[in-house]
Amino acid sequence: MNIKAITILLLLISTQVAGQTNPRHQISLNGQWRFSPDPQSSGAPSGWQSGLNAKAVEVTVPHTWNVMKGYEDYAGLAWYEKKFHAEADWKDKHVRIRFAAVYHDAVIYLNGQKAGEHHHSGYTTFYTDISDKIRYGQENTLVVSVNNAYSEQNLPWKRVFDWPNDGGIIRDVDLIVSGKPSLRYIHVTPEINFTDTSARTKIAIRLWEEKVTKTDFHITIREKKSGKAVFSEKRSLRKQGDVFNTSIDLKKIHLWHFSDPFLYQVEVKTSGDQQTTQTGFRKIVLDGKKLLVNNEPVRLPGIEYMPSSHPDYGSAEPAWVMDSVVNMMKDLNVVITRFHWQIDEHLLDMMDEKGILVQEEIPWWQQPGKLTPELKATAKQQLTEMIERDYNHPCIFAWGISNEVFSTDSEQYHELKAHVRSLDDTRMANVVSNETFKRKEKDESLIGDLPTWNEYIGTWFGNDMHELPEYFKTIESFLGDRPLLITENGLCEPRFPGGDLSRVRDMIYHYGEWAKRDYIVGCIYFSLNDYRTQRGEDGAANLKARIHGITDLYFNKKPSYYVYKQLASPVEITLVEKISDTRIKVTLTNKNSLPSYTLRNYQISWKTTNGAAATKTFPVMQPGEKITIELDDMQKRFAFEIMSPGGYHVTGYPVGIK
Repeated sequence: MNIKAITILLLLISTQVAGQTNPRHQISLNGQWRFSPDPQSSGAPSGWQSGLNAKAVEVTVPHTWNVMKGYEDYAGLAWYEKKFHAEADWKDKHVRIRFAAVYHDAVIYLNGQKAGEHHHSGYTTFYTDISDKIRYGQENTLVVSVNNAYSEQNLPWKRVFDWPNDGGIIRDVDLIVSGKPSLRYIHVTPEINFTDTSARTKIAIRLWEEKVTKTDFHITIREKKSGKAVFSEKRSLRKQGDVFNTSIDLKKIHLWHFSDPFLYQVEVKTSGDQQTTQTGFRKIVLDGKKLLVNNEPVRLPGIEYMPSSHPDYGSAEPAWVMDSVVNMMKDLNVVITRFHWQIDEHLLDMMDEKGILVQEEIPWWQQPGKLTPELKATAKQQLTEMIERDYNHPCIFAWGISNEVFSTDSEQYHELKAHVRSLDDTRMANVVSNETFKRKEKDESLIGDLPTWNEYIGTWFGNDMHELPEYFKTIESFLGDRPLLITENGLCEPRFPGGDLSRVRDMIYHYGEWAKRDYIVGCIYFSLNDYRTQRGEDGAANLKARIHGITDLYFNKKPSYYVYKQLASPVEITLVEKISDTRIKVTLTNKNSLPSYTLRNYQISWKTTNGAAATKTFPVMQPGEKITIELDDMQKRFAFEIMSPGGYHVTGYPVGIK
């Protein structure tokens, strides 16, 4: 090969490599920061905007001061400082800081100059553009003042919330460097043809540069697990309103389901930026009294986790804590949950990957009954920031507007529901109530798409749990042809006595009553864990808590954990017959109450006489269907377990074997 040919080949290779280079650089600013509380508000007059004084201590971000000794109850102002080097070649690029969450007010300074602020929304992600304040090719000083003082302008409001008031830079911080035009978000909306499981994908792209009205985008869609590209094309798009819209027709796709959480990645690239988002193809709708997932009626067991509760980390919980939560939920056989406030995106990513449906809510709990214009603006801001960030997560089936708010002002719910619809008209917008039985036709939960009830008959309401059927009669008198979601139920110690034995008795009775009523499409037990809260009756300092969980603050499992696991199991072992010393016949039933859903790719596994593992895959089982399976070459101690498609233990024989 001559020199000219070699030169051309090298140019081609370098061009291909350059084409594959990601024009976006994301640099974590997590880790060591300097920190100083400021109870006297003396930091700003002392010039802390340019850097903290020598008394500042080293902390690790993500961080909350409310797990630090002596600051467990501190509500007020504090400061953080981080130094970073800015490369000289960033000068003509966009440089932004992404704060995944700062609770609850933040003011950002770079090199002593104010760069941005974010108020009244402590659990949502925000960005600060620092392009014009960076010292390129030099060290830069980033300072953040944070305030978690109880506030009438914030949601959650004043001290009216039942979780910790953890102040700080509680989630990840990243430096994002990109060229122009730069991507703000990609929203992916699938439309599925269930006759052949083909799909059309609508993609809305928003840039940070609002003045750009026409540009080129290269769009690639891949299967996440295999990396196989199912679409890749360059498109020239013109802006429509705030976004650039396009539609993509795909051939046969793999649906996302809570039992088969198949994911895709959508990558969008401009000449100066690149962003990838995770999504899945599924359809979740209401049909009369039924909840349909991919056109199949389901009744779903669930549980709620209260984040921020590990005493060592509080609201700055690391990934391993969130991973543990999701794995416990899958072990418990639950497939639906809700959160009282906007959660860490890593937790949502895990819900996507493992298959758990989520209602994500803004933290408007109990009060105020009527939002001021300022608080209504805060609620809309929080809904906007929540939906903008989390729009693509297939696990999210609903957005929550409020929880247990005592109000006669129905118009505010209609207004906020309309706001949600303007941002996302593909999901439900729900309002959670604990007095559905009391307000009847005027209950605010009926304004939402899916009526709800935090059902605490026998504890917070009523005199005895056995009154529950009469309460259901009242609800049935006005519910009409609509379903009901039980959004909470549980037993709170020490407010209600009896310990975990009472919790088990209460749980079994209530669950049985829900299961009898086919209009109840799901239940979300409260809660997975004992939880830290500034209202707690148990413990003190960073251990102040409500004993409401089927695990403790450190996730140690109580007996009630195993009871709920069996209640939520979709499979019931109805008969085990011995055929010989090494062979048995097993009859299994797919429950048709609560839960009720089609089983696909479930397995039964056992140990053979030589200790090897053996498995058989079930045929597809519809709700209520029974099958009989023979297990050969079994060890003398008859034991087997049922496994979900994700490899989680569902139930076993003897009961509880794992």
